[in-house]
Amino acid sequence: MTIALLGAGALGSVLAARLVQGGAEVVLIADGARAERLRRGLRVVGLTQFREALAVQSTPEGCDWLLLCTKSWQLEPLLPRLEAWCVPVVACQNGLLAVDALADALGAGNVAGFVTGLGAARRPDGSVLHAGDGYAVLGAAVGAPTAALQLLRDALSAGGIEATLTSDLPGELWLKAIANNAINPVAALAGVPNGALREGALRERAQAACREGTAVATTLEIVLPGDAWARALEIMERTAKNHCSMLQDLEAQRPTEIDAITGAIVRRGRRTGVATPVSEALLRTVREREVHS
Repeated sequence: MTIALLGAGALGSVLAARLVQGGAEVVLIADGARAERLRRGLRVVGLTQFREALAVQSTPEGCDWLLLCTKSWQLEPLLPRLEAWCVPVVACQNGLLAVDALADALGAGNVAGFVTGLGAARRPDGSVLHAGDGYAVLGAAVGAPTAALQLLRDALSAGGIEATLTSDLPGELWLKAIANNAINPVAALAGVPNGALREGALRERAQAACREGTAVATTLEIVLPGDAWARALEIMERTAKNHCSMLQDLEAQRPTEIDAITGAIVRRGRRTGVATPVSEALLRTVREREVHS
C-alpha cells in the first residue's frame, strides 16, 4: 500500500513515521520551498523515534490513499486540487467541517475520516514531539468501512497506531469535537498544558463547555459512542504535558481551528435553540486573541 500525506505538521509527521515503521510506503505531497524542506527529512522524538527522508512529490499519483493532515482552515483552497487528483481522501482535521466539505466536493464514497487523541507538537528546532498516545478511529463518510479502509487500518496498526473501524463516523467526529471544545480553547486562553485542566476553575470551565456541546449533539440526535467528559479527561491524562494545537497556534501567531471546533458547535446550538454561553465566550475570546496576536 502506498499512502500519500499532505500536511506533514505535528500529527502528519507522527502518522508518516509510524506508517513507515509498519512497512507502508509513504509519499509526502508538497511543492516549492516546502518540498525542499521536507526532502531534508522528518524527525520525530518522544514516543516515536524517527529520522528519515521520505519521497516527496507534487501530486498523489500512484497512491492508494491521501491522508489530509492540514489545518481545517486550509481545506477550502485545496478542494480544486483534491478534486483533480481523484484519490480517496482521509480527513485528519479537527472539528466538524472537513468530512462534509470533502464529501460535497469529492463524493461521499471517496472520503473517510480519522479521529484520534494522539498528542504531538512541533518544536523550535523543526522536529516533532510525539507527546501522548491515544485512541484512533477510522470510518467512511457514509456506510460501513470498505475493504480498502480496512487495509489502511491494518497499515496503521502495523506501525503501532491501533485504529478501530466505525460505521458511525459522525458520532466519533462529534465526540472528539466536544472533547476538543472542552480542552483546546480553555487551555489555549490560559496558556497551560492539557493536564492543568483536570482541577480547579479550568476544570469547571472545560466541563461546562463539554456539557454545552453534548446538549447540542443530543438535540441533533447525534449518538455519541461514549461520554464526552470521560473522553476529554482521558485526553488530558494521556497528553498532560502537551500544549494543545490551539495554544501552539496562538503562540506562533497562526490562525487557529476555533471555527471548526467551537464555532461549529455554537452555530448548531443557535440553529437548534440550545444555549452555549461558555462556548460562545471561548469562541469570541480566541478570535480576539487571533486578531491582536
